[in-house]
Amino acid sequence: MRPGSKDANEVVSPDRVGLVRSLGRWGLTTLTINCVVGAGILGLPGKVYALAGASTGLVVAGAAILALAAALCLAELGSRMDGSGGPVEYCTAAFGPVAGFAAGWLLWAATVLAAASLLNLFATMVAPDAHTMIVVGTGLGLTVLTCAGMGRSAIASGALTVLKLGLLAGVAIAGLTTSAAPATLPSTAAQPVTALILMFFAFVGFERPTAVAGEVVDPRRAVPFALLAGMAVVTALYAGVIAACWRGVPNLALSERPVGDLLGRLFGSEVARGAELAAAVIVLGTLVSQWITAPRLMLALSESRQLPAIFGRIASGRGTPDMAIVTTGIVAVFLALGGDFVTGIAASSASRLLIFMGCAAALLRLRRQRGIPEARFHLPLGAAVATCVILVCGALLVVASAELARLGVLIVVGGLLWLISNGKRWFQRM
Repeated sequence: MRPGSKDANEVVSPDRVGLVRSLGRWGLTTLTINCVVGAGILGLPGKVYALAGASTGLVVAGAAILALAAALCLAELGSRMDGSGGPVEYCTAAFGPVAGFAAGWLLWAATVLAAASLLNLFATMVAPDAHTMIVVGTGLGLTVLTCAGMGRSAIASGALTVLKLGLLAGVAIAGLTTSAAPATLPSTAAQPVTALILMFFAFVGFERPTAVAGEVVDPRRAVPFALLAGMAVVTALYAGVIAACWRGVPNLALSERPVGDLLGRLFGSEVARGAELAAAVIVLGTLVSQWITAPRLMLALSESRQLPAIFGRIASGRGTPDMAIVTTGIVAVFLALGGDFVTGIAASSASRLLIFMGCAAALLRLRRQRGIPEARFHLPLGAAVATCVILVCGALLVVASAELARLGVLIVVGGLLWLISNGKRWFQRM
């Protein structure tokens, strides 16, 4: 890291009135891990091995490098800004408010779609016969928790992150230190590119913690630290779990639940059934992180006058954007009751590619733009890294572009809200 000047003029945006900077760098790091690590890792080793075979190690390394490149771009951008919104602030500073709105609304829509998908999955895991009740009850509980304040939300996120790490680290250690039963190579032709895309999407989520920077102590130092430390932990965890399954599940390419199969082989069926409980804990942890981060995007858009002012109101005492939290919760529950897991995750993942491209382009623009605070984390070869992110994400987007159509309704709603906030000023300038 390269320290920048400590001039007061460096501040891009002042502290939001009513928001409390109560989240430290380690709290933000656990939130980053919580945002990335989802229940998909429990089934991912089998899917990736079926597609990549002997090239699985290279696929995991390649996906980690791509994700790290995007995270490094966000780390430099985060070291220039100190307000909430993450991609909203970055793209607004580089390209203007319309680009900022597009980035923020896409990320909000992606997060809410993913939350709806995970609500469905969580209800199916916990009590499939009471699906509606579990979806509504969980959504209500998460909304109440998030409205209680960032401090309480961060404690819940941290506790669930520790549980996630403990469970998955235990799986990795058990699989790597006990007797081996190596996986047989899949009989189908290798599809390493498809495996790379699947593995890359397993790393996304690290962009969401940047949205809460307005509630972080010294965010221009904390955001880069949290992104890099969090991604290092996630990469090690994923590599360990996949290697353990590769070493300990003979029919890995055909396994739908490789972690459960690994635990069953090592410790018996009772422990294997415990993998279902572990998956539910992992899903719940991810849901907490989504309820924390998505409303802060609405807050940032409201404060930049891209959404109606009501979404930017801060509750006195608790310092939380209650209307943004409640709206996010209602939309997520509504989508969960009317959608399915796979559809929401696919659309959410595709939209993130656009966000990564926008943030990488913002890095290139802000490096040349005058009047922008010096980065406290300066990415070596930043222009080359950002260009690679744009090219690779663009190539992946060609493959996943059909999924963006599933965001259609949410994009239309966002456009209408933008017109409510900006229509009069926009038409006056015409």
